[in-house]
Amino acid sequence: MNIPHSVTTHADLIADGYKNIKAMSALSITPDSMVKFHGFLDLLSNEHGSEFAEHVLAQPQIQDIKPGIQQLFSQASSLYERHWAERLVESEDALALLTQEYPYYQHYERATTLEISAINSLSSDAVNRVLMVGSGALPLTSLALFNAGLAVDNLDINQPDLLLGKSVCDALQPDNQMAFIHNDVCVQEQLDQYDVIWLAALVGDEKIKGKIIQHLFENMRPGAHLVIRTAYNLRTLLYPSTNEQALLPFQLKLKVQTYADNFHSILIAQKPE
Repeated sequence: MNIPHSVTTHADLIADGYKNIKAMSALSITPDSMVKFHGFLDLLSNEHGSEFAEHVLAQPQIQDIKPGIQQLFSQASSLYERHWAERLVESEDALALLTQEYPYYQHYERATTLEISAINSLSSDAVNRVLMVGSGALPLTSLALFNAGLAVDNLDINQPDLLLGKSVCDALQPDNQMAFIHNDVCVQEQLDQYDVIWLAALVGDEKIKGKIIQHLFENMRPGAHLVIRTAYNLRTLLYPSTNEQALLPFQLKLKVQTYADNFHSILIAQKPE
């Protein structure tokens, strides 16, 4: 197969962008580092078609650095969330700071609204109690779910991030009654109390995600739904993608494959009743 020159050129640009970020003396959230990160993310735009993305992902230099890119993005995302979480906690007007200055506020609002609408459409019974797995230091999804009238529990394996996330929720919504659970989801019990479980995109690699999905299936109640945030095409370089096969024995109910940047793809599955 003849690979178009544009594919190899794009793969080289991705590899060079990754090397430039790796060459930074320290991974930190600064104006200069954000320029580099945003430039790199632009190379992984959702607007690239599937055929083009498949060719780019198949390039040897991309296969070699894919694990490193995912690890780097996970670290950078955690730093970015902590940076904004600390700003919100320290702010005199956390809500104004979030809604007016946080770049991805509208993304979380739109994404969670879409997910809630889909869940309500798919569920035969009213949705009341939900669990957010991988809530992190900036639990904006959890707040959106709470503001939609749902009872929300947050779970994260990283205790400092979990506690920082609790402080963020207290700053933004002082009357929230959310629970914050420090645990590994693979050993979390009493999962049958939830109508829906949300699984954040950066929770685990492909192998760990498989274990998580199996544990959830074994412990969720029949009829409950699972919402998985994932990625397709070039965005799979940023975090592990979950496909339909990986969801078995859950039953896939909805797949939303987005082609807009700053908007993740979504899988919704149900444990058979």
